[in-house]
Amino acid sequence: MKLLVLCLIVIANVSYNGKASIESIDPGNTNILLTDTTKNADKSCYRPCKYNVKPRRCQYNFKIEPTVGDDGRPTLVINDMTPGPPIHVCVNDIVIVKVQNKVPGQDMAIHWHGVEQKGTPYMDGVPMVTQCPIGFGSTYEYAFIASSPGTFFYHADAVAHQSDGVYGSLIVDQPQPLEPHSSLYDFDRSKEHTLILAARFPEMLSGNLDGKQLKPDSLVINGEEKSMKIFVIPGYTYRLRLINAVAVECPLIVDIEHHNMIVIASDSKPVKPMSADKVMLYPGERMDVVVEAVHKSGGYWVNVRGGNECEGLTAHGMLLYSGFNYTSLLDQGPGTLNNDVPSIKQKIISGQRLLSLQEENLSKDVKSIYLAVDKHVIPFNDKDNDYRYLSDVTPKKNFYPAAVSLQDRGVVQINNKNFLYPNDPYLIKPRNVRPDTICNVGDEMMNKQLQCLQVLKIHDKKVVELVFINEGFGSNDSYTFHMHGYSMRVLATGQSKDGKPISKSEFQLLDKRGKIERNLRNPPIKDTFIVPNKGYTILRLNADRGGSWMLECRSCGFFSLPVAILIDVPITIPKSVVDVLPKCGSYKPADVLLN
Repeated sequence: MKLLVLCLIVIANVSYNGKASIESIDPGNTNILLTDTTKNADKSCYRPCKYNVKPRRCQYNFKIEPTVGDDGRPTLVINDMTPGPPIHVCVNDIVIVKVQNKVPGQDMAIHWHGVEQKGTPYMDGVPMVTQCPIGFGSTYEYAFIASSPGTFFYHADAVAHQSDGVYGSLIVDQPQPLEPHSSLYDFDRSKEHTLILAARFPEMLSGNLDGKQLKPDSLVINGEEKSMKIFVIPGYTYRLRLINAVAVECPLIVDIEHHNMIVIASDSKPVKPMSADKVMLYPGERMDVVVEAVHKSGGYWVNVRGGNECEGLTAHGMLLYSGFNYTSLLDQGPGTLNNDVPSIKQKIISGQRLLSLQEENLSKDVKSIYLAVDKHVIPFNDKDNDYRYLSDVTPKKNFYPAAVSLQDRGVVQINNKNFLYPNDPYLIKPRNVRPDTICNVGDEMMNKQLQCLQVLKIHDKKVVELVFINEGFGSNDSYTFHMHGYSMRVLATGQSKDGKPISKSEFQLLDKRGKIERNLRNPPIKDTFIVPNKGYTILRLNADRGGSWMLECRSCGFFSLPVAILIDVPITIPKSVVDVLPKCGSYKPADVLLN
């Protein structure tokens, strides 16, 4: 009954303003962006990108709703599709997406994974941070400039909605002469050669109300388990774009039988070309590879193998040479061509081991902020909790979310805290956010609650180092994080040499003694990174753009409590923009309402 009442409150109080955000993008504010008066349709935005051509306004309409797939499995679709409609634009185009939520009883938001949102931080798509959620029956209009080229994707902000099918590719092209590795390939057919990798679950996660932990039961490539096809001509080279769109902790290894790959980009940023037999992508990572059609004819399997939560799962596509009848390949089945070379050790490349194409001379004198990540079992007795609403009384006891009582396996935390979503959108209405819920990174223990709004304030366009230490006392898991709005330089990644847990204080001592080496010359530039178990990852962030940006481990908190910090770089959103954005009304996130 409480859940029903909460849903009705949400439906009744989320207001809609269909003109939100379009007027906030002023093409006159930049020397690069020019006004486009042609009002082109979506399809015309997929085109060869040229010099000295006006950017276009690329408009899309998304309707998200539940349905039953051909296999009888319930799913969420965008315009009757999962993955959703691909977005292909040229750099500096304006992308406008009107999202209609037709999922009963569910709030929605769309995040544009990897997009920097220059000038539009309120379009990042994080409910109660950059926007109000899109309630059932409501529509929200996103608008932003595709300011950087590369391989991106979009997905529902909620892990459950993304896992249920709300995701799709977003490719930003640029004029071919500007591509740093264009000499390595003959064809870049991003519409046909983008592989978006995902997982399916035995039931809809958005309907999983009892909190049971579900694992994927299959992997798919572009929504299919085996029917994806790549057609090639002998002697030519092709650029493929790989996207790991799995929302849970599910690293994927990709290989093409009897074909080598050359990695040329990671998370949309160019890297020094590196040869690989296989590539590994963690959730949210993207990787661009070049494949040469070295054989005269034939058909070869494209193999995707899952790890961690997807252990034992596979998906397959086909690389087909022109004129080859692939029915024989189907009869043969995947995996048989490699049986004749079982002893060959194959080279697996992951994104954090790559080197940036950009040579630099980074400073050593940068402030380091240490963040301990680990899984903790929270001591809890039901009598310790106070179930009265904040509006009824002043809290006298610490609040323990229900997830704590359900998670005897422990909850993942950053600096011994879990993230609490604010009671009002932090970026848009910062003065409305309750100050007693905020805890500054480094001073979290001043707040006695298990959850707090963990904020890292960075002023004056400072450069800082974020040092993540996966202590490993509570689990043997590695954790994948995503940085919204920024790409960061990955200076170092490693694990303790003896394989034993390492505390934050122990790591700080090693770092102070100069025992931790950093790549200050050509570190890879990424927005998605892994923190290995009993190990560390060091990142360099240049906070040169204002906004409220989530740095989150989405898979860590899906079946438990949110694991994130909010990086707050001061900015004032113009009142003219705030006034046209949809209002939340009396909506409050569930954990805030109950906390």
